[in-house]
Amino acid sequence: MSKVALVFPYFRTRAPTEMLFPPLGVATLAAQLRRLEVKTKVFDCTFITLAQLRRELDSYQPDIVGIYSMVSLTRNTLAIAEMVRTSLPDSLLVAGGPLPTVFPRRYTERFDVVFRGEADLSFPRFCLDFFAQGASRATVADLPLDTYAGLFIADGTVQVDNATAHYTESELESFPLPDRSDFDHAAYQQVWLQATGSKVTSIIATLGCPFDCDFCSKPIFGSALRRRSLDAVFAEVEQIRDLGYDSLWIGDDDFTLSPSYLEGFCRRMAGLRMSWSCLSRANGVSDAMVRQMKEAGCRRVYLGLESGSQATLRLMNKQATLDEGIRAVHAYRRAGIEVAAFFLVGYPGETVASIEETFKLALSLPLDEISFNVPFPLPGSRLFERLGGPDEGEDWTQENEVTFVYPSEIDERWLRRRIAETMKAFAQSK
Repeated sequence: MSKVALVFPYFRTRAPTEMLFPPLGVATLAAQLRRLEVKTKVFDCTFITLAQLRRELDSYQPDIVGIYSMVSLTRNTLAIAEMVRTSLPDSLLVAGGPLPTVFPRRYTERFDVVFRGEADLSFPRFCLDFFAQGASRATVADLPLDTYAGLFIADGTVQVDNATAHYTESELESFPLPDRSDFDHAAYQQVWLQATGSKVTSIIATLGCPFDCDFCSKPIFGSALRRRSLDAVFAEVEQIRDLGYDSLWIGDDDFTLSPSYLEGFCRRMAGLRMSWSCLSRANGVSDAMVRQMKEAGCRRVYLGLESGSQATLRLMNKQATLDEGIRAVHAYRRAGIEVAAFFLVGYPGETVASIEETFKLALSLPLDEISFNVPFPLPGSRLFERLGGPDEGEDWTQENEVTFVYPSEIDERWLRRRIAETMKAFAQSK
């Protein structure tokens, strides 16, 4: 029987900042493939080793191996691709995810096929056609290649560069729920129980972000905000509850952006006795909104405050003011919702004085958690276009590493020291 393997190439690092969730993109593809009756197995590397992955793939003998890749997974992705090419030389290697979307040509050096952008429909249909026509690595060109959105091939004889897709809300309505059946839920739940006392997993309710922060890259979902129906969202919530989870991480970039959508979510969430956390924008936060969120079980919000300097926020094209961020923190805390805040320090064009304003702000607010990072020019962002970045084949291997990957006037040793001093002062204030 023809078989597809979907690989998520994250091997657990045990970094103190880790937030481990079953990969939703892979789970969504698995659901679409299985709906087409394509035999599919997910290989989530989070709790296994590369050697275990090799043994499991060799046992499964897939005809197509799809690997998800992003900046921080590049090294793992390429290592697995090399392993597959050696041990399963007849398997078709497919890359997808944020970095292959931005740099597809780079991946064609190791992979047969790249799918860019949202490939929820095009990749499964490609696999179905591949098997139906008895295709192989050598005969991919016999397929109707111009019909698969996001397909990219550049192997010398075949050149394909199809436009990417952004699915409409009506198309999203037809999608099956993510298939979470292949994940080690006991292991994920144990990690979260030890860290928080709750069994947390992720869910996505909306796709896309209409804002244009200088440092942000959104190669998959793009700028068009699309909302899944609340019926579909809560069918997935029930699936999650049935798997034993009792808390949600809502991974949307802009979950709180639409007051009416948020109100509908909170109304339906209120009776479920599940806690949840989400990202929130600093602007548009009202007392009425945060009361609804608290009553619906919201435990914590994460705010990208980024800087204590209005001038630096303008450099970032943040589209939220310093005062809005401060008001949002206080509104959430008044309602009894915990607040975590992200900050970027050492932004190109920023001064030492403005960095100190950020440290001062972080210590002045009633925050429950803070983190500081230096800017990383993500491929696809305006910051990358302006500064460039590390070679796209390299890997950003350290989580929350204070290292500039471009020339900076800010002294890294001083910045590391000031971050450590600020984190210590924050911990002592708790």
